[in-house]
Amino acid sequence: MVDYSLMGIFLACALGIPVPEEITLLSAGILVSTKQLQPGLAIISGISGILMSDSILYFLGRRLGPRVFRWYFFRNVFTVSRVKWAEYHIRRNGTLFCFLGRFLPGLRVVIFTTTGALGIKPNIFLIIDALAAVISVLLWISIGNWMGSNFLDAALHAQEIKVGLICIALLLFVIGMTRQLITRS
Repeated sequence: MVDYSLMGIFLACALGIPVPEEITLLSAGILVSTKQLQPGLAIISGISGILMSDSILYFLGRRLGPRVFRWYFFRNVFTVSRVKWAEYHIRRNGTLFCFLGRFLPGLRVVIFTTTGALGIKPNIFLIIDALAAVISVLLWISIGNWMGSNFLDAALHAQEIKVGLICIALLLFVIGMTRQLITRS
């Protein structure tokens, strides 16, 4: 059995709805921790939805080629600089970049569509994407499950991380100001 609402969210993400897949997977993990969603159902739904959404992007690029980058609907996503960046990396090492594309939220749409447009073989894309999707889904659902099960611990760790980041930011600020004062003299 598959949770179609979860799959629908992933398809909507692929079509431009600004909801990161990672947030949906974390939420599914939290629902698993509260016993509102079965772990297997969350994992299968997540992987299925992600593979379908990624495949839509890939085959859209494969079918239309570089013309897809000029579509009105995609113009804001497929900026010239993003397409050139993705093209360069895909031509250089397509399979590795297909794998890494799963973990680059801001560039995922561009990478998968460009991969299709540049003619990476479908079976290679699907195998690489499936492997990356399994890793991504298991990781984010596990983190969400841990967060849901250990909410107080997660909040404590978040506070510690926040304090650490503030300290690092202050340290960088002091270093920058000191450097600026030294170079003025």
